[in-house]
Amino acid sequence: MNLVEAKYLEYTVNVIFKEFLEYNGHEDLPTYKILWKHNDKLFFANTLNFENNYTIMISKTTPDLIPYYERLSIVENSKFSNDIREFVFSKYLGKRFANPLPLYNDPLALLKESISLATSLDEFHLDNPEYRLLNVSYLDSKIDLPFILVDKDFELEPISLIEVSKN
Repeated sequence: MNLVEAKYLEYTVNVIFKEFLEYNGHEDLPTYKILWKHNDKLFFANTLNFENNYTIMISKTTPDLIPYYERLSIVENSKFSNDIREFVFSKYLGKRFANPLPLYNDPLALLKESISLATSLDEFHLDNPEYRLLNVSYLDSKIDLPFILVDKDFELEPISLIEVSKN
């Protein structure tokens, strides 16, 4: 999957289901990290930068080259968060007796379904994606990097979801 699809996948796993379940009173939900594979290397990395309230943050710089973070603008980036959100809500969360809690608590099922959802969209709306990975941690070495820059054709393969915490 390309980097834009990976961003949709991470957003699906870590925002849509978890935010909905927390909103509906479910606490102590696990937080997952995606184990990725690229060129036979396994690593953990984030494709998106989130605030505590699931807001996506993007890095910017002032004219004086001072870095800062700003919320991802829906206007700038078409419907990035809304298109996947609408799709998931119509399939799982908008139904009267829908309960995605069992799905969220089963990492294998959640990963498979999130991959299916993220790659089944007809169109991807992320106009200026940041071509970088954050908090990169390789499994075969003790290398931890705050970020790596990648090119536009960078391909990732999601391998597993690993529970990193219970909130």
